Amino acid sequence: MSNDIYSDIARRTGGDIYIGVVGPVRTGKSTFIKRFMEDLVIPNIESPYRRERATDELPQSAAGRTIMTTEPKFIPEEAVDIALEGGTSFSVRLIDCVGYIIPSAVGYIEEDAPRMVMTPWFDTEIPFNMAAEVGTRKVITEHSTIGLVITTDGTITDLPREEYEEAEERVISELKEIDKPFAVLLNTVSPNSSTAKAMAEELTKRYSAAVIPVNCQELDEDDIRSIMEQLLYAFPVREIDINMPSWINTLAKGHWLKEAVFAHIREAA
Repeated sequence: MSNDIYSDIARRTGGDIYIGVVGPVRTGKSTFIKRFMEDLVIPNIESPYRRERATDELPQSAAGRTIMTTEPKFIPEEAVDIALEGGTSFSVRLIDCVGYIIPSAVGYIEEDAPRMVMTPWFDTEIPFNMAAEVGTRKVITEHSTIGLVITTDGTITDLPREEYEEAEERVISELKEIDKPFAVLLNTVSPNSSTAKAMAEELTKRYSAAVIPVNCQELDEDDIRSIMEQLLYAFPVREIDINMPSWINTLAKGHWLKEAVFAHIREAA
């Protein structure tokens, strides 16, 4: 497998690939992190002790409506340096978060009252949904170098697609506000179906961002590479270098060949 993608992303992030996995609750964020770690990160950790520790730190995930993640979590707790074939090396960790609450999720209300929790950011208990928002926002703005939004078409739980849309749109808007490179995963049980592909295409147009239909439960190394490729494309272009024969610049202004070359460059840009 070519590792150019990981090498390019590492250069753009200063060698630190910190992926903030965000989005609405109950979309498969923890499941994605577990697959990413198992397929890409853990096999490339040289120290047996660090490999074992990273395995122990994998998030728990389960089907259903109940919110499993309760606070932002760095996975692994300390970023690890991994080396891939071909000499590519970088420091990597993922950041899991609760995500933005959707109405029918279970776990943020107790006995008809907001569930109260302690957080590192306040001295007193605050409602779970407020803690989820603060934590998710911090992952987006402070802790990650890349954003990965995970949403769903509604097939992975019995929660309707409509309930995810507001939180989905909000998190994407916040990533755009701070110019954070990001891509979107549409978690679905049938990523190759015409329905899932059509929804991904519609969301791509709506958000002007890459939306990739995937089944987070069944991700493999090739899927992860494709996702990272889309993340690479999300980085803004700062500079373009164009190499051309020096004699082109010696042609007279208005020369047909010189004009044709520059026209093609403008068109490609």
